[in-house]
Amino acid sequence: MKLSSIFLTVSALATTGLAEKTCTPSFDYCSDVLIKDKGFTEADLKDVLKGSDLENEDIKNVLFHCKNPGDVGHPKLCSSGCKDPESEGSHSCSS
Repeated sequence: MKLSSIFLTVSALATTGLAEKTCTPSFDYCSDVLIKDKGFTEADLKDVLKGSDLENEDIKNVLFHCKNPGDVGHPKLCSSGCKDPESEGSHSCSS
């Protein structure tokens, strides 16, 4: 009985952190929204920046383009920060 309880607990913990990555193709997203609402991790986004000229930038100042559902790339630096849209749609750089 105890063994099955341990197994169920471990299984629940293992799947809790594995949210499915999602995004709408052709939309641009601020990193905070990708992390908070779309299943991405900070490590996922830093991996996208590896080898680019934005590799050492703070991801909070980077706009990511959704290429396919769950796949972002084409990072763009937002020197004044990133701006969430008022309704569902592409995010943009702050003015």
